[in-house]
Amino acid sequence: MSSGFADLTVQAHQLVSEGDLTGAERLLADALSDADPRPGNASPELAEAAGLQARVLVALGEPHSARGWAAFAYAAATRLHGRSDERTVTAAATLAAVLHRVGSDARAARLYSDVIIELTARDGPESQRVLAAHADLATVEYARGQCEVARDRLQDAWELHREVYGDGHPSGIKMLAKLGAMERDCGRYADSHEHLTLAEELCRLHLDPDDPLAAQVAGLARAAADPDHVCPAPAPAPAPEPPPARTTPVVPAARVPPATEGPHDLPPYSPPALDEPVETPLYHPPGRAAETAHVPTPRTAPEADGDAFDDYPWPPDEPAEQPWRPGADPLPPTVVGLADDEPDGVRRVPPPPPEPPSRYLPVHVPRPPAPERRTLPWLPLVVLGVVVALLLGTIAVIAGVSRVDDGRDTPPPATSAPAGSAPPTSAAPAPTTAAAAAPGTPPGRFTLTDRRDSIVLSWTYPAGAEGPVVVAGGRSGQPQGTFATLPAGSADYIAYGLDRTTDYCFTVALVWSTDTVARTGPVCTRRRR
Repeated sequence: MSSGFADLTVQAHQLVSEGDLTGAERLLADALSDADPRPGNASPELAEAAGLQARVLVALGEPHSARGWAAFAYAAATRLHGRSDERTVTAAATLAAVLHRVGSDARAARLYSDVIIELTARDGPESQRVLAAHADLATVEYARGQCEVARDRLQDAWELHREVYGDGHPSGIKMLAKLGAMERDCGRYADSHEHLTLAEELCRLHLDPDDPLAAQVAGLARAAADPDHVCPAPAPAPAPEPPPARTTPVVPAARVPPATEGPHDLPPYSPPALDEPVETPLYHPPGRAAETAHVPTPRTAPEADGDAFDDYPWPPDEPAEQPWRPGADPLPPTVVGLADDEPDGVRRVPPPPPEPPSRYLPVHVPRPPAPERRTLPWLPLVVLGVVVALLLGTIAVIAGVSRVDDGRDTPPPATSAPAGSAPPTSAAPAPTTAAAAAPGTPPGRFTLTDRRDSIVLSWTYPAGAEGPVVVAGGRSGQPQGTFATLPAGSADYIAYGLDRTTDYCFTVALVWSTDTVARTGPVCTRRRR
């Protein structure tokens, strides 16, 4: 079976290279219709064929049909190769693109962030694949209404791409044109006109006249702003309001525990059930019954956490003993008082009435007298130290006053000044400059500010130094890689696209010369998982 899928994948690649996308889709659909629908039993050849089928369907304009195949390929590749493998990263990027096209932008943004982390660790922060993933993530953030974040990310990616790969690279021109379109939709017409005009000029200088990218940029520059796009205004922080009073008390138990026992334990969360499968299959090969369903069934899973199997449509007859399948409880927990109607078998239990006070209370209990406070042995020493400090201060004040009086008695030196000129004023003291640091001094005051989506690093640049600054970092407990090389005098850096639940460590190095590099100690995040 594995060799057959390998040969079919090679034939499908050949058809795609020849431009026959429809033929490649039919070839793969006919072969995948009899495959095992469980990612836990998928072979590497089957996972690769499913990923290629998803990319072909997206190219044909069928993202909803491609979602099931993309989720299957990502789940199988994660189980087979791990999250950091090249094949898994490719499957994650394909699934993120499909989810963006079907409107699942939140899940797509999380997948693009994972892709950026893995590619940065593999290729470095300046590679073309990392910068392209940043551009794709900016497109998803823009679709989610995070306009300012998306524009800043896309502009940073384009500027770095331009610095490393030059003005004429097609990927950089695409980023610049997309940035201009975003700015036009957001009402930033001056910036949009500047960037779109520059994109057209770069196309004329570096691309052929019949290049499709040149035509796309020209059409984008002449298009009008999207009338339906509205940039969300930052809402002011609302004043804290008291919680609304309930008409009836919510009693989650048969008694009301005292306040000393702390808050009630909430029932465990159970994920909701998946949607019903779509009745229409993706493709029917000739001679096959129309009711035969394709594998995997194109069901769409709800957006949940970042697990690799979230988007895979599980078949209804899947055996429950599979260790890789997440469990699901068909009955979600019910919290009394949060729903409008009380469910069957659940009722509110009123709190017990207060008991009358006992006539035997209170009872006087004799207690031993409190021990007298002991005099601290160091108190006289403290008093003596205060007295000595006051005496020394008085002597210093007297000495200062006498020096001032001596200065007043000494006449100032005579200076020649033209007649009628104003009397000379006392010159202000010249500002003192910091002494140059010794060669080999590392950057000082290295601090880290964790913003979850980004990490802000700041430090002080040693006086007199002229070398560049190298920022390195990586996941906690793993080797660090170079994040950026900054010019001389740089004192801060912001790292984007990091995992919100993973701890990272960073160091900053100052290059004094080819033989002298001074590094700071590592500074790490401390995130609660």
